[in-house]
Amino acid sequence: MRLAKFNKYRNATASLATREAWYSDLALDASDSVSADGLAIDGHSLYVKATGGNSLQAIDLNCPGKVGSQTTTLLGPAERIVDWTTALHHDNLVAAADSQGSVTVWQDRIQTVTFDAHASACVSVRFHPTVAGVLATSANSGPTSSEVRLWNVSADTQTPFWHTNVDNGIDSMSIRGDGQLLAASTRAGTCAIFDPRLAGSIDSAVGVTAAFHAAGRPTRVLWTGEAPFLITTGQSKMRERSAALWDQRNLAKPLASLQLQPSTKTLIPFYDEDTRLAYFAEKGDVIIHWADGDPSSATPLAQLGSVVLPAPISGCALLPKPQLGVMRGEIARVHAVVESTGAGQGAAIVPIPHIAPRRTYLDFHSDLFPDTRAPLPAQSFECWLDQAPVCIPKMALDPAKSADSLASLRRTYCSLLSRSVPADAAEPAADHGSRAEPEDAMLNPPAESENRLSKLASAPAGLEVKQHNMPSATATASVNKRTVEQHDPKVKPVVADQLARIPTKQGSGWKLPETDHARFKYLEGFAYRPTDHFTNLLNVNLRFSQQNDPVRVGPKHIAVSLKGAGGQVGVFCRDSPGRVPDNPATIAHGADVVDIELDPFDPGVVATAGVDGRLQMWRVPDIPLVGEVTFELEEYIHVTADRIHQVRFHPCARGVVAVLVSDIDAYSIYVYSGLMLHFIVGKTSDGIHSFEWSPSGDHIALTTKKSRLLRIYDARSQDLLVSGSAMDSIRPSRIAWLGNYRICLAGFSTGSRRQLALYSTDDLSRPLSTVTIDVGPGVLVPISDADCGIIYLDDRGSRLTHAFEVVGDQLIELPKFESPLPSLGMAALPKVYSDVAQCEVLRAYRLSSQSLESVGFRVPRKRPEFFQDAIFPDTVDTETPAVDTLAWLGGAAALPLLINLCPPDMKPLSEAPPVPVRQRTFAVETEQTANNTKDAISAMLSRVDEPDEEQAPSPDSESDWDD
Repeated sequence: MRLAKFNKYRNATASLATREAWYSDLALDASDSVSADGLAIDGHSLYVKATGGNSLQAIDLNCPGKVGSQTTTLLGPAERIVDWTTALHHDNLVAAADSQGSVTVWQDRIQTVTFDAHASACVSVRFHPTVAGVLATSANSGPTSSEVRLWNVSADTQTPFWHTNVDNGIDSMSIRGDGQLLAASTRAGTCAIFDPRLAGSIDSAVGVTAAFHAAGRPTRVLWTGEAPFLITTGQSKMRERSAALWDQRNLAKPLASLQLQPSTKTLIPFYDEDTRLAYFAEKGDVIIHWADGDPSSATPLAQLGSVVLPAPISGCALLPKPQLGVMRGEIARVHAVVESTGAGQGAAIVPIPHIAPRRTYLDFHSDLFPDTRAPLPAQSFECWLDQAPVCIPKMALDPAKSADSLASLRRTYCSLLSRSVPADAAEPAADHGSRAEPEDAMLNPPAESENRLSKLASAPAGLEVKQHNMPSATATASVNKRTVEQHDPKVKPVVADQLARIPTKQGSGWKLPETDHARFKYLEGFAYRPTDHFTNLLNVNLRFSQQNDPVRVGPKHIAVSLKGAGGQVGVFCRDSPGRVPDNPATIAHGADVVDIELDPFDPGVVATAGVDGRLQMWRVPDIPLVGEVTFELEEYIHVTADRIHQVRFHPCARGVVAVLVSDIDAYSIYVYSGLMLHFIVGKTSDGIHSFEWSPSGDHIALTTKKSRLLRIYDARSQDLLVSGSAMDSIRPSRIAWLGNYRICLAGFSTGSRRQLALYSTDDLSRPLSTVTIDVGPGVLVPISDADCGIIYLDDRGSRLTHAFEVVGDQLIELPKFESPLPSLGMAALPKVYSDVAQCEVLRAYRLSSQSLESVGFRVPRKRPEFFQDAIFPDTVDTETPAVDTLAWLGGAAALPLLINLCPPDMKPLSEAPPVPVRQRTFAVETEQTANNTKDAISAMLSRVDEPDEEQAPSPDSESDWDD
């Protein structure tokens, strides 16, 4: 079990490498600049500024020792170099900016491009992290004014395609890992954020942080990879070195801060997005600190350790992940440039490996080394400029898979590489193995990264691929690795002979079946065999909010709220029922959990919302969920409201989630795409009981508390479409959509009478039909089946499950299902997991205090050997997005993707032969029956008319009387 407030790398230790691993006897330039790191590293070389300051020295990464005479000099501008950097997407690509405003680019240690970027001295230069050929430069044109420019060095004309002016002067800049935003730290102690893809320098401004650092002191800024968080460093008014962690969505104050000893030098930040560790080095100091850089941690920026160097530091950089010694537990390696290490000795570059302790290092520890960013561009310049979705290529670090993984990624992105990267960049490096043939790779996927990107392999040139969790045209959300996870088709089939779950056609809308009579009046609820239940459930949370469901079920996993410190959620494999072990796999949110959700389009993701205002997305590992299992936190949203109440994923668009939140005086529904807040829907001071997406995802229905109203909003325009009276009581009520045009509301009327009401979305002034069920305290939770027009009501605290069928505008009561144990919650599977061969219309799981019962509902049919297409129409595929995320955010409507539920070995009843007619007719049977009746009556009468032989008088007696 992993607690969210602890970083699993907190016990890592750092020490100086032996002198044989140093790069020593270097003659370096001693000049300093605020924005320069003093060292740049890629997958093959280290780059430092040579003596004289107008050239760089390239040092082979694999050749340590006394390298003073073995370096390669990169001749560049005639003036002194101010800053230099390497590219994340391509090795052996270096850019340097000088004091006259010129920029020089070297590829494979050969000068390729030189251009004048500014009229004054450059301050900083950075490669774009996802697009090849794009550079960002900055310069101060005056004491209080500066400018930032973006260049496409692959174009024929060297003119900036975007620029903006920044007040108060620039000290440094950084581009976010997904390439969407650019941040610049200023001399005023603030940090300005821009979106370069938006037209105009004014429109591109996103926000400015508060003045946390003292003005007039050197500042630095660094994005934490692809996430919407950034780290700034500077000094306080007392010259104390300070670092702050900011949430891009709330720049009024930092999430956390770190204070170090006073100094006048620049504090250089570094960040490892895989381990979420932040490193801080100060020029002129001898100590390198590292801290917990995880924003979801209970104590972000908590200092975890430090290491002392033998001489003052003049530069520092992190080694790329593919070059680490993962088989000895090396999670990071910092290279520090130190001044003379002794009399008569030159400068040196000292490696500082960070080792995570493990009992043995014989095997690759996948929990320490997730897939990391590959040295490849993620999109073309045109796609990035058009705000197209981005998918960051990730490669495996396992030595047995890394070469094949990188080769597979190169093949996947070959169309993009041919357009945006030089030809030789598309070839794999010599130390990564030879490239396999595409046909072999497609038949035998060598690595997990290839499987996740298989859908991109068939994309057209330019990588115009629509992925989930992508930002909109105005979005600034980060794109994490969830954007490339694909659904595993192996987890879908439950019955072996059922169909492949592939949408067969596209429907025109979400509608109820049209019928004038009750088709399911013989509905029967039943419990599966005891071996299909989950027993021995300990510590089930009995105090979970009645407005939410303590159990959620998906194609692969089941999530249950448990009691315990830190807000625990138990996760079980759905295909492994039976006795649950005493120590099941558990997610620890970090605070009491108020709601649980499973991503409908990614069965391996569990979302938890807590009272601390955090929404966290957890990746369930593909291993047996027993004992201590590490759940990786993939996405973290810190809602800016006081509290979260409910979470609902969008039913048609991937990565869109709605969150019911409350402040001191108002309730609202926040709609996020990825990590970016797009819409605020239904803000009211009356309070909100619950809400639900419409099946098409265009509308949101909610019920208010004080005003007791049922309202429907347009989720994107945020307009109120229709409103009407709801239940008479202010007690909790729950909503369920039946298609796009009917809403069922379960709640209370006066006197604690529990009711179910059916509404038309065209008119909410009065319900179409209302049914009073009984009087009781338990909340009724509706579960809708739009294909059959049935509403199931889970009676919390009771043993009953009610069912009603919608016939026209009326609610017809169906037989109840009674379980031996009271219900704490019930969750249903999609229709594709019902056993249609047994006429099962719903498969669900029912939670009690110590068990999770598997139940079903079926209908008796006269000819069950045929597929009953009359009650199983084509159903909506709820596991495939019906609309692209960007398209939905832009106003596009979703059309349902339909699946034919007929198993391949069954024939539809509509195509079945007619029932054979029996030979005997009704008239013949009636005549024969009548004849049989007559014969029976005649026989009875004949027996009555016969005299009784025992009572007949004898002749002797007559003679006696005569005497």
